[in-house]
Amino acid sequence: MILYLPVNNYTLQNNQKSIHAVIFTGGLYPEPEATEVYWQRHGAPDYVIAADSGLETLRLYSAFFSGRYDFTPRKIAGDFDSISDRTLLSLYPDEIIESFPKDKDYTDTELAVELAYNEAERCGVRQPEITLIGGDGGRIDHLLCIYDSFASARHANVWLCKNQAVYLLNAPCRCFIDGLSVSDNVSLARTTVSRTGGSFTSHGFIWDAPVFRKTGMPSLSNRISEEYYRSGKPVQLVTEDADFLLIVPIHAQVFIDL
Repeated sequence: MILYLPVNNYTLQNNQKSIHAVIFTGGLYPEPEATEVYWQRHGAPDYVIAADSGLETLRLYSAFFSGRYDFTPRKIAGDFDSISDRTLLSLYPDEIIESFPKDKDYTDTELAVELAYNEAERCGVRQPEITLIGGDGGRIDHLLCIYDSFASARHANVWLCKNQAVYLLNAPCRCFIDGLSVSDNVSLARTTVSRTGGSFTSHGFIWDAPVFRKTGMPSLSNRISEEYYRSGKPVQLVTEDADFLLIVPIHAQVFIDL
């Protein structure tokens, strides 16, 4: 069963419906045009949240995709310490704005993820499918916090950074990676649950799974093999017994089977 389906038809295990929530957060982000293929495959979001200065990124996406995809925010949340123009908030209804204190132990991104899960619960589904846009660069503690969040019960599923994308592979999982050039790097990381564990098989890399490292990052800067590139076949990766993070160029197309 393909994990990502057209808009309003997101399906989880046991055929349970979900919603596609998109969170725009602060930090570096992919240019809207770099994500066109992503939206063509995933469809328009069902629920959009802007976290602090992510509102500015959201507005760029809204302008670029006007008439094709609706990125109107349903919630705007944060302490608003990083937004460059607070008057932007006046363009939106007060009831969708949630302000939080600057001094807190949760990032604006984490708070936005919580809001996405609350909306899923309101819709009667177990969990949302979350695309996180932005959060690249900037403060290292915020970057590490996003990385760590993939090991928590409430997390994003895809993280679109400036030039790369991160996909959470929940075990057991099989995925296909298409659209790679011979110079594109593909990496596989463990979540912060453990530095060891899990198993994987792969087909189409220069260095396939038997030589993946047993601790830390299983595969760093791997690439598609010449054979698979010439034949146009997608790289395949199967994971078991543990969750992993797949890191690919932003233009790569990732298809996930459950």
